Amino acid sequence: MNTRLIKVDPLDPEEALIEKAAHILKNGGVIGYPTETVYGLGTDAYNEEALGRLFKIKGRETNKPVSILIRNVEMLEEVTSRIPPLAVSLIQGYWPGALTIIFHASKRCPPILTGKSGKVGVRISPNKIAQKLLGAFERPLTSTSANLSGMPSFSDPHEVYRLFRGRIDLVIDGGKTEGKGESTVIDVTVSPPKVLREGIVKLKAKDESSI
Repeated sequence: MNTRLIKVDPLDPEEALIEKAAHILKNGGVIGYPTETVYGLGTDAYNEEALGRLFKIKGRETNKPVSILIRNVEMLEEVTSRIPPLAVSLIQGYWPGALTIIFHASKRCPPILTGKSGKVGVRISPNKIAQKLLGAFERPLTSTSANLSGMPSFSDPHEVYRLFRGRIDLVIDGGKTEGKGESTVIDVTVSPPKVLREGIVKLKAKDESSI
């Protein structure tokens, strides 16, 4: 496989280049792309075959779910069966941003995406490339870190390219990400909600008191 590395302006992503990446995704491809945290591996969150390839590329166990990015809250209604009141508060306070919220997954989400848990982790990224890509693709995009399972994440696109060259279709070079860590993860399907991973987002006292 010939893995392409394309340079995209992180402040004003070129539409033609983003469309090329979206075309790859629409055809079941896997790409590396920047978020506001680290680089992610993206593929069609509804495509079971593409998801299977993603797991194989990462060496990820299929019982481990993969989180996704969505473009807007309207898209959230596609991927979850219920949006509890606390989630609405968290969305209003922290999205777009590095907070992954775990919901009950809708029937559109394949079992491999949820690790057969029936739950899906979702967030909206403020990264302009990620946002433009989601707008062109018009479907949820996987956002698992661009690394091998259990290994450190990358903030440099060239490291992603070196690692996955010949294994994925494309790496979008949007420059180095801030790389300050990964997203905070909170599960709102349980009562009280539970923080599963402390990350970049530090929940405020009013939110912590609700957990």
